[in-house]
Amino acid sequence: MAALDQRARLIEALEHAAPRELDVIDVELAGGNKAPLLRVYLDHADPEDGPIDLGELAHANAWVDAAVEETGLLLGPYTLEVSSPGLARPLRRAKDFARYVGERAQVKMAGFTGRRSYTGVIVSVEDGMLTLEADGERFELPVEEIQKAQLQPNYEDL
Repeated sequence: MAALDQRARLIEALEHAAPRELDVIDVELAGGNKAPLLRVYLDHADPEDGPIDLGELAHANAWVDAAVEETGLLLGPYTLEVSSPGLARPLRRAKDFARYVGERAQVKMAGFTGRRSYTGVIVSVEDGMLTLEADGERFELPVEEIQKAQLQPNYEDL
């Protein structure tokens, strides 16, 4: 099974198993078949609830592990890391971009004609199109063709 299909199936299973108040931000698979590492990034579904805390992440380990086991996608032992997405959080869905309008993001495109990498400010997300202001221009990017995206926090402001 292709890694992208495996990742998509894991995300789907975790989103189905997640408590309503939590959001599955992203999933990363690393390592090889002998010692796979699965990283699951969680946060509160409602931004008003603030960032997820360590106690909630520790509690989530049980349902995350059960959901992954139920998929049967990872055969044998694996290492599971459940964490918050951090300041440079991944963005994968239209609602993720909408949540961070006005923030800087780095976006890498896949299967897109033209430029492949953009770093700029998220202007809007409408009808599956991300508007990003980068290098003094506005770019309309189809969300479904984004390969990878993440916030680019200004660490000087922290």
